[in-house]
Amino acid sequence: MNKFQAMARIMAILCEDSRIRRGSRRYKLARKFIGTKIDEMGPDAAYLQAKWAKYQLIVEIEEFEKAEKFGKILRNFI
Repeated sequence: MNKFQAMARIMAILCEDSRIRRGSRRYKLARKFIGTKIDEMGPDAAYLQAKWAKYQLIVEIEEFEKAEKFGKILRNFI
């Protein structure tokens, strides 16, 4: 599977239970996060991780979101 196919399949898995909604800010962050995972692990391994550890990935995405918000706050002070 290529990167594009992996991204589509992984995002479908992550959006199944509506914790991540298409078009939302979290969705956009999730795509950025998953893109990094695919680059690091390869498309097949990233897909398998999403399939078997979906909720762990969602927690990681939520942490990524918090870190990005904190980074924006810090940039406003500098």
